[in-house]
Amino acid sequence: MKKLVVFDLDGTLAQSKSSLDAEMATLLTDLLRIVKVAIISGGNWPQFEKQLLANLPHDESLINLSLPPTCGTKLYQYESGWKQRYSEDFTNEQKTII
Repeated sequence: MKKLVVFDLDGTLAQSKSSLDAEMATLLTDLLRIVKVAIISGGNWPQFEKQLLANLPHDESLINLSLPPTCGTKLYQYESGWKQRYSEDFTNEQKTII
């Protein structure tokens, strides 16, 4: 059995910049009850809240969901609420150079 299933959000689970539809939300919820799932996106945390989390039940199945927004430079996991596990941000010096 697979230990982790990974999806992209935009263009895979949902139309680009659109909310997860009811059928996909049901299928994803069923999957979360049996295996760990990670959903990656180029967007930031608010995009996940609007497109994905607003359409999923807020129950213990979320413990199996990992969300790495901004192409994996951050990681959020559920533990009695969403917790940011890490964030690899540019320093002000790096931003100036870029």
